[in-house]
Amino acid sequence: MTAVNFKLFGIPMQHRSARRKLVVLTYLGLVIVCGFTLWAAHSQPSVYYWVLYAAFVVASFVFGGYGRYGLVKPFANKPPRPEPPMVDLVKLHLQPEALFAADTSTWKNDERELSRRDLAHYRAYQPLTLVPMVLLLLSSWALRPPHWASAAILLQLIFAVSMFGTVLVVTLPSAIILWTEPDMETP
Repeated sequence: MTAVNFKLFGIPMQHRSARRKLVVLTYLGLVIVCGFTLWAAHSQPSVYYWVLYAAFVVASFVFGGYGRYGLVKPFANKPPRPEPPMVDLVKLHLQPEALFAADTSTWKNDERELSRRDLAHYRAYQPLTLVPMVLLLLSSWALRPPHWASAAILLQLIFAVSMFGTVLVVTLPSAIILWTEPDMETP
């Protein structure tokens, strides 16, 4: 099963078309945040945090894969952190059978899910290897600007490429999984 949750903000995500719309709308929002950041960075250099926060919110809470929330199961394949002892006491009092039911299906990936995760990362990161190469090229030009571009323009391009590259590194594996998974059955 791909999804931990079948609904996001009350919208069912069992159908591939709904997940694809979510991916497109999310990336449209991230492009808008990146564009605003590029515009605002001239007067307030610390606004680049907005893009990082937006990308991590999308990866952690919307797409999933990097935490216990979102549509994709966590990639880490590790059990969730243990809860504080007081929570365990409350569970023991209210639901004693909950402590003994070791349901690993919400966090443990099976072989198919692990294979899907690895393939998504491979598909995402292979084209993203171009980002450091483009950054290196732009940086070398910025050291000795060519006659057709100023150093300021090259620095803005370096900033833009790094920002979009960072957003893609954080969000693309989960987006590929959401985009490619077939329709799911209702639980």
